Amino acid sequence: MEYVVYCDESRQDGSLKNPFMTIGSLWLPRDKKNAITQEFKHLCREFKLNSEIKWSKTSQKSLNSYKKLVDFFFKHPEINYRVIVVDQRKVDAALYHRGDQELGFYKFYYLLLIQWLTQGNQYLILLDFKQNKGSDRYSMLRTVLDRKLKGTAWISDLTIIDSAQTPLAQLCDLLTGAVSSTWCNDLKPKSAKEDLALYIAQKCSPNSPPQFQSLKVISSSPSISKFNIFKIDLK
Repeated sequence: MEYVVYCDESRQDGSLKNPFMTIGSLWLPRDKKNAITQEFKHLCREFKLNSEIKWSKTSQKSLNSYKKLVDFFFKHPEINYRVIVVDQRKVDAALYHRGDQELGFYKFYYLLLIQWLTQGNQYLILLDFKQNKGSDRYSMLRTVLDRKLKGTAWISDLTIIDSAQTPLAQLCDLLTGAVSSTWCNDLKPKSAKEDLALYIAQKCSPNSPPQFQSLKVISSSPSISKFNIFKIDLK
């Protein structure tokens, strides 16, 4: 099987107001990519979502339309989502990343991806553009993944995209932002964002353990599932 993986990150600035960083990923079969993308774009046009879909744009005006996009994700069993949650207050860049926070960030990206790169499959990995200090971050991430896979699975390409031009990357942003805001405890009561985050959690319930009363949970297993939340244990 060939898969496409859309990736997006949230709150990676390490500031005190953002204790948790999240890196999310949307996984789907490559041969379904075009059809699913066209269906998603049609849905956006139907609800007059003519600009980029983003968690930060969640409002009372967009709430019902964004819920339809969430429904779209859960309607398609071939699309899966995985996100890792990192407590940035416990990240010791000096001890573990040679003082390089950006290096640490891409190590976490590796941990997000490696668990679901399964034997015999091929992957196209698409990362949202990020201005890096190190010019070799993307190539090094691919090299380290390839070394770990040892030919049991293959990365056809690992490259950057413009999420503004990539509809399914925008869906990944919406889901990742909801998880991030929940973990950072900045969902204002009775706000559109709180409503949408709870809606996503409730949609998870038929496919996940009962503890998905909110998105501030940890999935019981790292194995491939519809909606997987993995909190990195930094000791």
